[in-house]
Order: sequence, then C-alpha cells, then structure tokens
Amino acid sequence: MGGCSGTAWVNTGVVEEAAEIGVAVIRGILTSEEIAMARRTVEANLHLLRNTRPTVSAGHLAGFHRYPVLEPLHQLLTGNDRVRRHAAALCDRDARTIGLSDITVNRSQPWHKDLLRGRFAVHLGVDDPCRRWHGTVYKFLAYLQPSVSLQVVAGSHRQDIPLTDDSEAFPDEAADVRTIPVQAGDVVVLDICATHRGADESAYWGSDIFEDAKILASTVFGSADSPLTDALETGNAIRQAAWMERCRSLPPPMLR
Repeated sequence: MGGCSGTAWVNTGVVEEAAEIGVAVIRGILTSEEIAMARRTVEANLHLLRNTRPTVSAGHLAGFHRYPVLEPLHQLLTGNDRVRRHAAALCDRDARTIGLSDITVNRSQPWHKDLLRGRFAVHLGVDDPCRRWHGTVYKFLAYLQPSVSLQVVAGSHRQDIPLTDDSEAFPDEAADVRTIPVQAGDVVVLDICATHRGADESAYWGSDIFEDAKILASTVFGSADSPLTDALETGNAIRQAAWMERCRSLPPPMLR
C-alpha cells in the first residue's frame, strides 16, 4: 500500500476492505452544500447526457470531465484531500486519473466488471488482468443521495471472467454477494476488477423518480506503475470515442 495509510486523513479500514473485499466506503466526503451544488449542476446540464436505457429519465455522460461546465463535479473528487490520500494509499503516491469518468442519472447496470469489455477487451493485452493487476486501479463513486442498490461479489476483484459478454459476470449461488449501503455525500471505492451491479431497471419507473433523481458521479484512479492503468487509459479513449459516435443522436433524459 501507499505511504499515506498511517496519516489521520486515511481510514485504514477503508484501505483494508477495498484490498480484501474489492469495495469500501469513505463516509461523508461531500458536504450538504457540495451535494446541492452537484445536483443543480447536473440538472442544469441534462442536455449533455444521453438516454441510453428504456426508462426515459435515465441519462449517462461518459468522460464528463471534458466539459468545462461539469469540471467542478470532477474536482469534488480529484480536488478532495481525503480522496487523493485514499487513492495514494490504495494505488501509490503518484496515483492518477485515466480519463474514465461518468455521470449517471436514474441508471445502473446488471452484473459486470468495469473493465474494457466486448470488442474493447483486446486493449487489455491479456486474458487475466484481475489475477495480475487487481488492487492497482480503483473507481471512486460519489453518491448524491442515499442508496442501497450497489451489490458486489466479495473477492471477485481477484477473479477473471470472460469479458466478451456481461452474462459471464452473473454470480453463482455460492458467491458472497454484499449489499453496500451509502448516504448522500459518501464515496464508494471499487476495485476496477470487482464484479458488481446496481438497481434493476424497474427501480426507476414511476413518477416519483422525476422529482428525486438518483445521481452518481465517478472517476478512476490508477497506480502510475500499473500496466492496467495504461491499458485502461488507452482502451477507454477508444471506447469513449465509440460511445460518442453511437450515442450522439440519442435524446437527453427527461426529468420533468
């Protein structure tokens, strides 16, 4: 682990859980004022998001840090001293972002790993990235409301699965599936190799979802010396360009 784990700013329990289980929660990263600002910023810029799910209120923007109007949301993570110190403790002191950031609104996915998948998996360069490089790249997800939807297969960050199709990610009955409860302002730390899922699509049905949108903002930190960091950075740039081309003509989410 990095050299910051002994400081008062790093919760060693978070570092140990993330390394052992593949997921942990840093409590109370964002203030109520920061949460309100983040929600206002997303809702004021819904035109930048794309509706990529059957639910009309679902929205997604990959690489949101590229847009100046949304960059303050990225700074809530990258500019937060506690986040940076935890990234240093988990990866190394020179941990850096890799261009993989997302805003999602009323949107989640079934079981999957946040690695390059499908036709983009070739950019990983190996068939066993999790065995080789788990514990070197982490996603930091800021929750702007309470949630109990995230589920993670404990220990799955050490286990490789075929990345050709997300159906390969469904856990068997013996899997140790953990539900991760969070409060608004918490930041989830997730090993990029961890198998996880969010809420079912049906969770976003109904009129109330328009008044209380479920918003997440995330970015990814990687070890400066990890081959996985470099592979994901390169492959994600290609995947993101494909996402923009594929989703450009889609409408934005409808929250009103």
